Amino acid sequence: MTTSPSGARVPLDGLGVRLLDVGHGNSAVVWDGTVCSVVDVAPGDLVNEELRRLGCTRIEHLVISHSDKDHAGGAARLLLDDARTIGTIWYTADGHKRSETWQRMLRAVEFRLRTGGLDDQQNIHSGMKRRLHNGRAWLECVHPDVVMAGTGPTGRHPTAGTLTANTVSVVVKVHLDDVPAALLTADIDAIALAELERRDADLTAPVLVFPHHGGRPGRANPGEFAYRMTQLVAPKLIVFSIQGGGRASNPHPDVVAAVRRAAPDAHIACTQVSRHCHTRLEPLPAGHLSIGPAAGRERGRCCAGSLAITSGADGLVIDPPLPAHASFVDQHVAAPLCRPAIVTAVPAARDGEALGG
Repeated sequence: MTTSPSGARVPLDGLGVRLLDVGHGNSAVVWDGTVCSVVDVAPGDLVNEELRRLGCTRIEHLVISHSDKDHAGGAARLLLDDARTIGTIWYTADGHKRSETWQRMLRAVEFRLRTGGLDDQQNIHSGMKRRLHNGRAWLECVHPDVVMAGTGPTGRHPTAGTLTANTVSVVVKVHLDDVPAALLTADIDAIALAELERRDADLTAPVLVFPHHGGRPGRANPGEFAYRMTQLVAPKLIVFSIQGGGRASNPHPDVVAAVRRAAPDAHIACTQVSRHCHTRLEPLPAGHLSIGPAAGRERGRCCAGSLAITSGADGLVIDPPLPAHASFVDQHVAAPLCRPAIVTAVPAARDGEALGG
């Protein structure tokens, strides 16, 4: 067991999913002891650092939601690292993406399949009968369906119209001990959300990693999109994975306001502090953060930092604890967009208290 500075106990040999603070991007690691899977690999070494910390020498499943650099930019580096083997890499084809990032990943896949260290490469879609098991955890592909996955972002869907890489982003629901824990929504847009509603997909999960870092969902109204997305998931914790400071403008204020309306009792947390909330340049304290890598830690730009959602006896346990994060925001963030939600979301609770449901 390890103890965070805030008091929450996070067992490295336990069961959970870690939402990494990678700045502007997304990366998540699912673990059961040293059995690990990865969803998205942003540029940099944060995923590798977390896998080393967990003692992981094999990735059972590597899921790449789509071809954008902030989701796939570190995939080639991970694939070519012979410190660990990989079972299957899952992604949807993107013939439109000619970026060096995407081509480098595909070349790395081909190289590891040919030389060893990678067992298989597969297309991913919601119609798969196979569960992506990771010990006592498993990953469920909720989107895209087989037609969208097969069409890809270069063609026209028979009912949805033109598809972009964001539209066909892979949405993953992480289950811990067969209990839904987190919904990872990549960069899905309003077209994808409408398709999920049409299929009556079950999006409910206690933790929602919000799409597109809280940015605009294509041409749709951001407030309407955010309200409907949040209603469908009914989360108790909403996470925005963002880059703090500088020109970064996420999450969009209309998105946060709509999320608060849709889930007034939910806790909202950004991985780094948004410039909408705090423009001061002095480093922010890090005493509330969980142990482990976080991109904003060194520059003092973390808000919640990297979050660990673990399976406890009484439900899900969040680290950093939500009361500790709320206290940090109260004391150090100048004008937090999330504050009204935090007021109603945080009862008098012990550090490391379970998130039930």
